Amino acid sequence: MSKEGSSNENIETNISKDLVTVVLCTLNEEEGIGKVLDDLKANGYKNILVIDGYSTDTTVKIARERGARVIYQHWSGKAGAVKTALDYVDTPYVAFLDADATYPPKELDKLILHVPKYVEVIGKRSKENIPLLHRFGNALINKLFALIFSVDVGDVLSGMYVLHTNLAKTLNLNSKGFEIEIEIVSQMIQRGKVTYVDIRYEKRRGKRKLSSFKDGMKIISYLIKMAKDYNPILFFSIIASIFLFPGLITLGYTFIDYLLHGIFHSGYALMGTALTLVGVQGFLTAGTATILKRIEYHILHNNSRVQ
Repeated sequence: MSKEGSSNENIETNISKDLVTVVLCTLNEEEGIGKVLDDLKANGYKNILVIDGYSTDTTVKIARERGARVIYQHWSGKAGAVKTALDYVDTPYVAFLDADATYPPKELDKLILHVPKYVEVIGKRSKENIPLLHRFGNALINKLFALIFSVDVGDVLSGMYVLHTNLAKTLNLNSKGFEIEIEIVSQMIQRGKVTYVDIRYEKRRGKRKLSSFKDGMKIISYLIKMAKDYNPILFFSIIASIFLFPGLITLGYTFIDYLLHGIFHSGYALMGTALTLVGVQGFLTAGTATILKRIEYHILHNNSRVQ
């Protein structure tokens, strides 16, 4: 076993694993689910709930043979599977991880070590088994999330995270697809502190369901919508700051044309000045909005206690 694989062998968690329900959301995961279930049981996790999206392979058969409770989901997509799971979980804590063997169940020990003090604990994935394009997309999405909420949650798209069940059941989840993790953490930071720990991320078993471009654009679009809903001052300030670029270009053209040809375009100069002023004002307001959001978060949660 590698050093990374054995680094948390002797972790003693603060809570019993019997208080945690582990949820696997599945759709045709026959190549990975058996290993995930075996590893979960080997590491002491007995409460396992499989939410299946009507798989056409042997996923459900494998899950039942290994003693997992299987529930067929209602609603659609991964978000529907998460919402279905929350209707059935009755333990104080609920853990989610993918059934494709990318998230080693042993890494859950690191997360539940911290869950008594945080409303959500996220597993921040190692990078070596994430394709380069996905690394870039993940980094961009994490930066956008941190900009909107002024909170660093490590890996906002991670498929391994632990929640307090009573708080998770109060979430108003409306997303349809892979943006469900963003929706969850955006609401959990309104309820208390969120943290993350580094975890190993392995190669996927089975066919990838995430479309790099299509789903990536959906997630970014969803983040833009969230910016408008959760931090409208920042959202509209960023839009205003965009005017800075055409303003500077217009003023630059006016200045250069005057130097080279002695022609002064008063209309262009006036328009460029106006655009530049709007852009500068938007830029400064965006910075102020970010600072205020960060102060708001610390005021709300510095003295918070998980119930």
